[in-house]
Parts: sequence; structure tokens; C-alpha cells
Amino acid sequence: MKKNLFVILLAVLCLVFVQTSVWAEENAAEYLKEYFDIAFDGEVTAEAYNDALSAMGADELETDTLTLADAIVGAVRLADMEELSVVYKDVIDRVQAGIELPVDASYTPYIYFAIMQDWVADDADLTGPVSADDAAVLLYRAAELSGKGRHYIGRLSDNDILQKLQSFMSGIAIFDDETLSNAGIQIILDKATTGFSLKYAGYDARFLEEKTIRYGHDSIPHILQLTALLKSGDMDAYVQVEPKVSVYEYLLDWGTPGDPTPTYRVEEVEEGRYFAFALEFELVLEFDSTAQKEGFHSIVETYAKKYDSCFDEEGNPVKPLLADSFWQPLYYSTTGMENEEYKEVTDNVISFEGDTYAIHSFSLPENSEAVAQAAASVDADLVVTPRTVIVNPAFYRYITGEDYQ
Repeated sequence: MKKNLFVILLAVLCLVFVQTSVWAEENAAEYLKEYFDIAFDGEVTAEAYNDALSAMGADELETDTLTLADAIVGAVRLADMEELSVVYKDVIDRVQAGIELPVDASYTPYIYFAIMQDWVADDADLTGPVSADDAAVLLYRAAELSGKGRHYIGRLSDNDILQKLQSFMSGIAIFDDETLSNAGIQIILDKATTGFSLKYAGYDARFLEEKTIRYGHDSIPHILQLTALLKSGDMDAYVQVEPKVSVYEYLLDWGTPGDPTPTYRVEEVEEGRYFAFALEFELVLEFDSTAQKEGFHSIVETYAKKYDSCFDEEGNPVKPLLADSFWQPLYYSTTGMENEEYKEVTDNVISFEGDTYAIHSFSLPENSEAVAQAAASVDADLVVTPRTVIVNPAFYRYITGEDYQ
């Protein structure tokens, strides 16, 4: 039935509908628990499902006994797809009469949508009870469509993932929150930190943190090459890019600043003091397993990080590396790593209450209080949230000043 309906819709209206990820059901229950504190056990009751809808910002269902058809109605409304479901119903009623579903006619628009989007099997028991797995999949898929789920450009295994990444990153320019940036600059001038990154919450990947690594870089070719390298291996991941603007003091010893570009500028913030604003990116990867996440480190160490041994005595490269590889790259996890070479540092997240922008400044744990005190002295309305992150060994050597490589 599903394929016939799709052919009819395509032929009559040439509709282009929203594709739901074929991976959406993976970790659906885990995702609902992490982001919404929703957990189902066994057969799902109407009360439990309504509680879940409410937690996700949707209207509750008016039913005492939950069937799969009821659950579909709630999920379609959560996905903000109710109008499209009615269009589906209208088209199909006009071009293919005689399709009957074992439910009241008021359910049929929602059922058609769920069938078209592969949310339910063709032979699903619409009048039967709802299992925990079915409820989790319906709600997760609805969350993705409504913007409450993962935000991602694609999967590592997508044939066009490099094109998607390039298109997205090349379209981003420097962004700013002037009041927050000025506060951050003052914190640097007070010598509480040497720099910060400004991030916008709208780019947040919303991935499962236990399986996620964030890798920072300013070079689009480097990120594309690293992605292609990962793609060639035995791993897969959701892929997102979170742009950020790195702000740090610019020393005139480095040379006269050039003209500003969409991705870089230098400003004089007070007499004789200059600050650089540079667009950078965090490549965010939610791997399919923690083992794949752990394996990321060895790939970077081998192909994307400079060591003295990569060059001969004249400074000529003797080992192949990806374009624009750093001496001390930064990649980190917000959850623990099995590899004991990773070390804990503090991500000092600074923002104004309710703001969608935040500045992030990494420090050693013992220096976090100094950052908080400096922020309070700059503006009492600033909220400082220290967050423990686990960073790669090279960046830890950078932040401690232990070594340059």
C-alpha cells in the first residue's frame, strides 16, 4: 500500500516531502531519555504517552486507552505536520477510492502521513497497544522534524557528505553578540583568560554526548579531508558543524593587520590593544559506538597533527599530513574517555540569562574561579557555568604550556 500511495501522490501533485532519516530509530529511547527525561517500559499507557508529549511541548491526546493510531496522531502534531497529513488525505481520497483503514475516519490523514514517511509498517496493528520501542521511534522522528531532535548535516556514510559540509561551511560568515563579546574582551584585558569562542545555540548538534567528539579547526579543506579520511574507515557517525568565532588579542609583532574579510577581522578595542575575530568550526561527530569515538584519537595523531618528526632538519615535510594540520589541535568530549591520555579541563560558559549566544573559555580547573570572578566584575548579570570537558593530550599540553607539540 505504501508504494502505491507514494506513486499516486508524486504523479498528481509532484509533492516533495520531508524525508525522515532511515537511522532515526537508532538510539531513539536513549535520545528521549537524555534530552527529555522520557522513558517507556513495556506497553505504553495513554497517561505515559501524554506526559511525554507534554514534556516535548505538544498537546496531549484526549483518550484514556492508547492505540497505535492515537500515538501516531500525537506524533504528527508534535512534528508540525498536521496540515500536510490532511493534504495527503485529500489527494488520496480523490484519486484512489476504496482504501479502508480499521480506524475512525478522523485518524486517516495522520495514518497516511505516517505510512508515507515510513513511521509505521504497512501491516501495523493500528488498533492494538503501543510498545515502548514504537512510542520512542514515533516521538523521536517527530522531534527531528520539529527541530527538537538531532541537528545534523548528514551521515558520514552519505555519498554527498563532503559536498554538504563544503556548502554549509562556505556560507557562514563571522557573527557577533556585541554586548557579550565586549564583556569577553574585558575579561581578557583583565588577564583572567587569553581568549574565548563565541557560539550560537541555534547550531547546537544536540547529539548523544557519550558517543560524540567535537573537533575544532579554521580550515575548510582540512575538515573536508579529515571527513573523507574518516569516511574511508570502518565507522559511521552523524555529522554536524557548529561555527564559532574565536576572539583573542592580536599582537602587532605578528604584522600589520590586513583588510577585514567575511571570516576574519582585527579591531583596536582600546589604544594600542588589538583583538582578532576569526571564524572557526567545530566538526561534531556522534559515532555509532563509543569504540569508534575512542578510535578518532589515533587517526588525528597519525594524519592530522604535526610533530617534529614530521619534518627533516631543513623543515621539509617527511610524513604526509592533511592540509593545514595543527601542532596542537583541539578535540574534546563532554563525557569520560577510556584513553587515559585525555585530561580534564574546564569549559567556562559565560552568557546573559536567556541569551542564545554564549562565550566559551577553556581553563585549567584551578583557574576557573578566576574567570568567574572576572566575569562578575565586568557585569553582574553575566552567568558563568563551569563545565568539565575531556580534551586530547596535545591541547592539554598547550593549555598547561608544557610543550608546543
